[in-house]
Amino acid sequence: MRDYYYDLDERGTLSLDGVVQDDPWFLDFFFRRLATNANPEYPEYPFVCRCGDEMNYLRPSDTPIVFTGLHGERLLFAHSLSVHFEPERLAYSADGVLYHSAPVGEQGRLVPHVAVEIAQRIEPWGPYYAYRPEGAQHVIPLLPLGLQEELQYLRPKPDNGCVGCGQANPWSLRQTFIRRRSDGLVQSWIRPDQRMQGAMGTTHGGFISLLLDEVMGKSLSVRGIKAPTAQLLVNFRKPMVLGQEYELRSWIESQQGRKKFVKGEVRMAHDPDVLVAEASALFLEIQQPH
Repeated sequence: MRDYYYDLDERGTLSLDGVVQDDPWFLDFFFRRLATNANPEYPEYPFVCRCGDEMNYLRPSDTPIVFTGLHGERLLFAHSLSVHFEPERLAYSADGVLYHSAPVGEQGRLVPHVAVEIAQRIEPWGPYYAYRPEGAQHVIPLLPLGLQEELQYLRPKPDNGCVGCGQANPWSLRQTFIRRRSDGLVQSWIRPDQRMQGAMGTTHGGFISLLLDEVMGKSLSVRGIKAPTAQLLVNFRKPMVLGQEYELRSWIESQQGRKKFVKGEVRMAHDPDVLVAEASALFLEIQQPH
């Protein structure tokens, strides 16, 4: 058995003893067979490509997969390998590096020119960021690296027809929510648009009630509790102006058997001290048959 030790830099350049490896056939072969290294003797080389009696160990400067191009809906790596580009699989680091899920190593780094191309569709989403597909009225929030253990993302499901959070409904807001595991708070952010217009450039009260009912329901569904709304009381404190960003938040106040008492709020995103609307709701848990 022969061992070789490769390095991969942040731009996706593979090298062996300082010599760049740029043969197209070898690059595709190497990264197609790349896997996690289970050999404890080489902890500094966490990945390996086995070829017959050769063990080709890899030490990446960041990730074992580096995406070097974007062609249509495909992210390219190695020479001609690719994965399907999915915005919901994008993630970003604290220093602004953009990543996408990869076949090896969970995340693959995007080289700067690819990241810049994608970043044209990225915008703030509360304290985080989101991707807006071309021509879409909804956004797809991105995952901040380092917060995977703290944040639980509740994304729209393809088979869900809910007008607030489903993908199967063409009129749905397709709202994504996050739950903070440390305290159970459920949050989301939204910029109401013309679809939600009421009077004088403000959001219709019915939409505000819908958003509050939606975020409060997520406080229960994220815990596996199926409970339709039995009672909803909304107090409108300030106008919710179209085009401005707002935070939705909710938490479970108390529980009495099947009765779930939940609180919800709408606040200004740039000034969370400003309360726009608040709600109290009673949800009744559905009794599941044995």
